[in-house]
Amino acid sequence: MRRRLSICLSVLLLTLALAACGSKEDLKPVQEQEGSKENTVETNEQGTEQNAPETRKYTHVYGEIDIPVKPEKVVTLQYASQMLSVGLKPIGASSHLLENTGSEFDGIEDIGGGETPNYEKILELQPELIIAGDVEEDVYDQLSKIAPTVVIPWMDYDVFGHVEAIGDILNRHQEAAAWKTSFDEKIKVAREQIIGKIGEDKTIAIYRVDPKQLYIYGVRNMGFTLYKALELPPPPVLQQEIDKDANLWAVPISLELLSNYGADYVFVTLLDGEDASKSFEEMKAGSIWNNLPAVKENHVFEISMDTWLGYTPHDIETQLDEAVQLLTQQ
Repeated sequence: MRRRLSICLSVLLLTLALAACGSKEDLKPVQEQEGSKENTVETNEQGTEQNAPETRKYTHVYGEIDIPVKPEKVVTLQYASQMLSVGLKPIGASSHLLENTGSEFDGIEDIGGGETPNYEKILELQPELIIAGDVEEDVYDQLSKIAPTVVIPWMDYDVFGHVEAIGDILNRHQEAAAWKTSFDEKIKVAREQIIGKIGEDKTIAIYRVDPKQLYIYGVRNMGFTLYKALELPPPPVLQQEIDKDANLWAVPISLELLSNYGADYVFVTLLDGEDASKSFEEMKAGSIWNNLPAVKENHVFEISMDTWLGYTPHDIETQLDEAVQLLTQQ
């Protein structure tokens, strides 16, 4: 009896020991699993931050591409002034964009011509993004091998539209809007100064003298500052042409038709070279020129094509200053 009781107690103790060991082993996977859940959550959170999208889709003339959300290293073949206007200096720009510029453009690398850029130089700069104007598809393909490239056709926008488009590409919408507000105020002040001097109903014309051709400028380039920005009226016959074409560049005319484009104030620019100067001297000696209202009132201003042909924010600001100076000095 005593022996049987001893055996039963031994079996009971062994069972309890095994149960205790089993309980400890059962607890261990649970603890590890709970720890794994915590680690998984932490890893996923880190993964979400690390894998946050750094690019976005952008559609342009050559299709949809991925571009940086907010690029900092940008090369441009056309829009350096517009980039500066929204607060980002390009790391490289085409040669013609760096001519006759101020200190704001210092430090921008020359990447060659807009139509034939220096691809090796651009590659050396390692841009995150390239912004081009009107380039052929083969040029676009070469640029796209270096970095995502956006093409913005020049004639699709006016000066204000160019800045807005660049602000959109660079994700600098607030900066673009701030520039527009500031620029509108400059235009308002300039217009008030001019109208205060010459009145609201005085017409303005812009003549360009080439060796064998005479042009009357429209609302692009030289005409933008006077007609669109300052809202000064062109001759009625030119206004009819502008009404037909909102992007009218210029109207070629013969000297015999010049009187149709007469105005109260005339701006004249000459193509470089002695031939254009000779043509202008001959024109000034004739009766058609001398019977123009602006000529009779001594309201003719010769302006530099280098200053007035530009169509960027920086160019327009310079032109505004000169327009005020010329039209208020009378």
